[in-house]
Amino acid sequence: MDLKDIENLILKLNQELSLVKNAKELEDFRLKYLARKGELNDFFEQLKGLAVDQKRIFGPKLNTCKKELEQLFKAKQTSFDKSDDNFFFDYTLPGKKKEIGSLHPTTLTYRHIISVFSSFGFEIFESNDIESEYYNFDSLNIEKNHPARDMWDTFWLDKKYVLPIGSKKDEFKSTNLLLKTHTSPAEMRFMEKNNPPIRMVNMGKVFRYEATDARHEFQLHQLEGLMIGDDISLSNFKSIITDMTRKIIGQKDLKVRLRPSYFPFVSPGLEVDAECFKCHGRGGKCSLCSSSGWIEMMGAGMTHPNLYKFAKWDKYNYQGFAFGLGVERFAMLKYQIPDIRIFNSGDLRFTKQF
Repeated sequence: MDLKDIENLILKLNQELSLVKNAKELEDFRLKYLARKGELNDFFEQLKGLAVDQKRIFGPKLNTCKKELEQLFKAKQTSFDKSDDNFFFDYTLPGKKKEIGSLHPTTLTYRHIISVFSSFGFEIFESNDIESEYYNFDSLNIEKNHPARDMWDTFWLDKKYVLPIGSKKDEFKSTNLLLKTHTSPAEMRFMEKNNPPIRMVNMGKVFRYEATDARHEFQLHQLEGLMIGDDISLSNFKSIITDMTRKIIGQKDLKVRLRPSYFPFVSPGLEVDAECFKCHGRGGKCSLCSSSGWIEMMGAGMTHPNLYKFAKWDKYNYQGFAFGLGVERFAMLKYQIPDIRIFNSGDLRFTKQF
């Protein structure tokens, strides 16, 4: 090895690098000359066998050559990176696997519930998440300062809040806005636009300013149902709700019970419970049903006559029933999920099971 060999190498490399036209050719150049087993590295291997005085001559020359070449290589590489036309893609690389998503169990349960009610002839009605004090309380027979308002822990919105896009100022009939605490306001909105006979279901998010546990969450999904006609009785309600609950849960022999309760917009008021799947009705120390053996599924009852007056119907001698059920509660029974807080946890280990 002499200086002439090194000079010839430098000239050769510069010429070849100038002829490189794309990223593929640049990579071939790197592998041929700059890689560990490239031609430039062969000269460094020969340097090891030279005398000390020769190393002092050839060593700096080779280092300078390598440094200049690497700078030219990087400049060329940068120019190709900025050019989309010269983008190099290695088609031999394995592809990235796309994960296929699935529907959330709440969505699955909601769609199943809707399909069941549709088979019963119920109409689907949509409403807002933001409601007014009038529709959330006043029109549902809940007077101002009435203790019943304490049943719902409400998220009130700032009075400066801008109304939802597309809504009219008189649509809410009140300046006090809130995040709806139940889906019952949909009843009045539907009754104002329709006359009996009525079969309607509405689903939406509801918000409660309350502590969370295995059965309670501050944000959940409810489905409101309303059926009004000339001769609707409590026995009709019991038959429809029992049959509907068993179809949704998928258990033909599921035990369902009705017990008296109070809601201002129905009279009489009822609670519908289903047998706890965790303890199978035994109670004991079950945390899911609080040792009662039953899980509360929905509040219901026969519609209060005052609601017909708020809807401004021509006559008030109709009969009907209303109910509001927790979609997550039904999902818990259907899929045997022990804690309602898991639904909004965002845990992929949970959602990937559906």
